[in-house]
Amino acid sequence: MILTNKSKLETPCDVVSIKEGEEIAVRILDELRNSKIPGVGLAANQIGINKRVCVVNVKEPLVLINPRIVEHSEEQFIFPESCLSFPKKHIRTTRYVSITVESDNHVDKLSFTADSKEVNDAFECVCVQHEIDHLDGITMYDRKFVKPAAVSNKIGRNEKVTIEKGSETKTLKYKKAESLLEDGWTLAG
Repeated sequence: MILTNKSKLETPCDVVSIKEGEEIAVRILDELRNSKIPGVGLAANQIGINKRVCVVNVKEPLVLINPRIVEHSEEQFIFPESCLSFPKKHIRTTRYVSITVESDNHVDKLSFTADSKEVNDAFECVCVQHEIDHLDGITMYDRKFVKPAAVSNKIGRNEKVTIEKGSETKTLKYKKAESLLEDGWTLAG
């Protein structure tokens, strides 16, 4: 069962061995697959296990054991987020455009970027940041977020935004999105 009490998610998780992390990951993936609400990421503490393990399943299942963001861009962008621990809640957060992650179960560093034409790259980059936040006792509500009514007045011209039109989604700088917003596109979220 996925925890929905914010106060139970505010404690940073403990480091875990790779073996125990892999066992926990199986439980997390099972919970994610069987959740009544569709989701693409889940952290161990969201199912009551206070260990540094999370999974992200945007492009393919990715297990992260004791992950740490070791590098990130200065540039940030606004992204609509939701969370399985807060069903039916959606907010706009600011996230790094690119991050580099070290994880005990991966030999090489992992890089994620939202600076691509592929929307799943942006989605995966945000999801990894979101799940690592959970492991650090941080929820999406603890991140800087932008109220929808105030978005257009607070977006810088070089700030990354996600826009949508029908089922199509794009992530690009706001100055490039402005003309598209006049052509029927809307800010996502």
